[in-house]
Amino acid sequence: THHPLQVVEMAHMKRPRYILIFIALLAFAAAALFTLKFGEKPGVRPLIVYAAPAVRMPLERIAKDYEAATGRAVELRFGPSETILTQAAMVNPSAPVDLFFPADSSYVEAAKERGMIGESFPVASMSIVVLTASGNPKGIANWNDLLNDGVKVAVPNSGAAAGKVARNHLAATGKWDALAPRAIETFTVTEAANAAKLGSVDAAIVWDAVALGYAGQTILKLPEFEGVSARVEVATLKQSSDPAEAKKLAEFIAGEPGMQRFREAGYPGVAK
Repeated sequence: THHPLQVVEMAHMKRPRYILIFIALLAFAAAALFTLKFGEKPGVRPLIVYAAPAVRMPLERIAKDYEAATGRAVELRFGPSETILTQAAMVNPSAPVDLFFPADSSYVEAAKERGMIGESFPVASMSIVVLTASGNPKGIANWNDLLNDGVKVAVPNSGAAAGKVARNHLAATGKWDALAPRAIETFTVTEAANAAKLGSVDAAIVWDAVALGYAGQTILKLPEFEGVSARVEVATLKQSSDPAEAKKLAEFIAGEPGMQRFREAGYPGVAK
């Protein structure tokens, strides 16, 4: 038999364990309720999409539409096209990625060469334009205006599709060297557009689809960027642990529900 004091002490020692178990049960129940509230079935992971910032506006709406229609949660992770390509190549078995959605099909082709892609679906096309600062205080209207003294031009770095496409074209046409001293490098195309909106630069080189989201700023379609465009595709990744659902989401994005959101966002080259 135990001494009465010892029994009391053992009871006090056991009580925290019961409390911890109770708290753990409450936490589990709360997590289950949270999951059900936001439409994700218990035990079913969200579909993960690696996407470029250039498609953010319509894609966020499409993800909500898909969740409402199917009950399957969608998790969007944004980054420059080169960055998400690199990240998608580093497979994490505990968190496989389902879709790859860069801003230019060249990245899908690069992923195909690495054996990463299941299927790809055309979505839209975008072209390079110049977005001026709010109010266009420097009066920029043509290419030569971008080269004036004191003018600052935001240009995404080559890790972003817009930056790679624009820089390669300007280099090939012999115009990059003149612009380079005035170029302010940004990480993404969205950062370039935001810099123009804030007035920290006088203009930004961006996709037309991105520029359309900046009301009150002038969009210039310059002859120097004639034909400089990107074809946008969404692709399923072979690493997906749920390839049938990944394809279902890709077809939703590239199908009429997704195309409607791209049209609403003003994307000029929506796939038919």
